[in-house]
Amino acid sequence: MIKNNILEGKVVHKRISPIRHKLAYRVFALMLNCDEFQDLNKKTSLFSYNRFNLFSIHDKDHGDGRPIQDFLEEIKKNVITREPVVNFSMIAYPRVFGYVFNPITIYLGYNKEKQIELVIYEVNNTFGQRIIYVIPVAQNTGDIIHQKCEKKLFISPFNNNEGTYSFHIKNNPNLFQIGINLHVRNQPILVAHFTGKKQDYSSSNLLKSLGKNLLLTFKVILAIHYEALKLFFKGMSFKKKPQAPKLQICYIETTEGT
Repeated sequence: MIKNNILEGKVVHKRISPIRHKLAYRVFALMLNCDEFQDLNKKTSLFSYNRFNLFSIHDKDHGDGRPIQDFLEEIKKNVITREPVVNFSMIAYPRVFGYVFNPITIYLGYNKEKQIELVIYEVNNTFGQRIIYVIPVAQNTGDIIHQKCEKKLFISPFNNNEGTYSFHIKNNPNLFQIGINLHVRNQPILVAHFTGKKQDYSSSNLLKSLGKNLLLTFKVILAIHYEALKLFFKGMSFKKKPQAPKLQICYIETTEGT
């Protein structure tokens, strides 16, 4: 069985070119077994699925708005993996007091041996647009999964809609880590990563995490806009946002690399 965990850690963004800039802030996320959404409130009265609570996960915040499990089942049917995917976990910020913004949500698809066969990267920008990159795992690479895909959604007002993402994922009993590098024409532009230590999913740990990150959602949104303002005053110019649909789903042929 895939365990439910609270992930406590730090998000770090490093802009490398054309202007060097760094920001870091503490956050917490949830790593949840998607088969147990309906039962998570039995483990703590502080959490609800599709209902208001101190902490909650809502279908309409993810995927295409359908029940998350139905959405993942359809994705699974449209992709070829080494071994069948039998279970998913989801890494996301929860709604806190009904509010959330997830720059990225990650779904890990496991085979019956609990090995990761599929990674789904659900990326949101602040303009209400979403893209979902679906990437099978090419081979069992041990402790860290490396994957790549072309950038297809406008995210930052300081970057054109071009480049290549390199992802790395590390998942073990003690921590979860996601790293993202953006290269444009083989030049490094941006490095971002989140490392979260796994805590047991419980009322007491949820409250502790909230105490350390009381304004989680507002912290994420404010950090994005505040750092954008700082970059503007450093001389970065805004790029024009191209037209794009509200939702894109991209099935990526398996590519792994550093």
